Amino acid sequence: MRKTAIILFFSLLALSLSAKRVTLPAGPLQQDQQHYPIVFHLNDYPEFSLNDRSLLGVYCGGKELPSQLDDLNNDGIADELAVLVDLKKGQRVNLVIRPKKHHKHFEKEVYAEMYLKSKTEKEGYIYHEAEGKQFFIHPVTEQTFYPGEDSYNSMHHHGVAFESDLMAYRIYFDKKQTIDVYAKKTPRLEIEACKWYPTDEQLADGFGDDILRVSGMIGVGAVKPYFNGKMIHFDEVASRTERIVSQGNIRTICEIEDRGWKTPQGQTVDVITRYTLYAHHRDVLVEVFYSQPVEGMCTGVQQVGPQNYFTLLPDRKNMEHTKGAIVASWGTAFPVNDSIKYGKETVGLAVYVPELDYKEKVSDPRNNLVLLQPGTYTRYYFTVVSQKENCPPAKTDEEFWRYCVEWANSLAE
Repeated sequence: MRKTAIILFFSLLALSLSAKRVTLPAGPLQQDQQHYPIVFHLNDYPEFSLNDRSLLGVYCGGKELPSQLDDLNNDGIADELAVLVDLKKGQRVNLVIRPKKHHKHFEKEVYAEMYLKSKTEKEGYIYHEAEGKQFFIHPVTEQTFYPGEDSYNSMHHHGVAFESDLMAYRIYFDKKQTIDVYAKKTPRLEIEACKWYPTDEQLADGFGDDILRVSGMIGVGAVKPYFNGKMIHFDEVASRTERIVSQGNIRTICEIEDRGWKTPQGQTVDVITRYTLYAHHRDVLVEVFYSQPVEGMCTGVQQVGPQNYFTLLPDRKNMEHTKGAIVASWGTAFPVNDSIKYGKETVGLAVYVPELDYKEKVSDPRNNLVLLQPGTYTRYYFTVVSQKENCPPAKTDEEFWRYCVEWANSLAE
């Protein structure tokens, strides 16, 4: 499996058997990087025992930085250590990784939630109102459904939701598995309070809201099968699972797993799609794990209002321009059916696929899509900018196109 692009190349110098010094970056940066995620795969550090892993911290200048240990395979042992670092152009940062004597509590800067829903009161369920309906909800971190069960309507907000202070997303728990978007006016965490559907009082208090009507389109950054010239869904599966892998202080990781998926080509494949969102980030890392390679998988962004697309593809004849593919869209449309209470929203959606994972551009009347290279692992990123934000990083389509190029270049670097 290839390591993700968020792992920088670095030089390691041993301090002792219980500490490592890390110099970042290994090469010169072309631009400043704020809140840049660095991930250490702990299997690469045999100096730290399995018992040490739960005690590891990251230090800079003797001060401990907010970091997060994650157990990705649920075996009770930490697999990764993540930290956010501000990197300056032309400047290097020295970090030390070592076991710490005392646990330090870091402020929670991301959030994720899943709720089962019931029309009647049950033990462990709490009363809730949303979209003019009354029902009961119960928190879970993992849920599996089987053919014939209504996974979409059995979950509050129809699947897992996760957020940073800048943007929130939900993964529809059905065959479409589309990504929907909730935009913030002011940077802060809101989903725990409003559970995706803000009340009139919360809206008056400056809460954000759902800004995208995905319908049968791809939303932003979902992975979909593409067969006979058409984007389709994960229709036939043995089971479908959503889970919150991690919702620590600096990143949240959520997954949707399709076991026993019958592909259009007749294969039976297990697919896990993992979404990682870091604190102070609006962009999401998407990783797709297949039990065997599958031809004809795609991602991209949907049309928003009148078609207004931006596409930048790798030029494999010019090696200076092979950093990857960008597909984006910009537009204004109603996000929900109620066009009386809710006005139109203007939004920019973008996906960046590294050159190694990009195969080709494909045509679609309602989506801006690219095909992904077949393999057992795929990586790409998506991001969103909304005019609901008080200070969006782009206010016009042309500004958004430039923003997408700068964003993709920062990921490639």
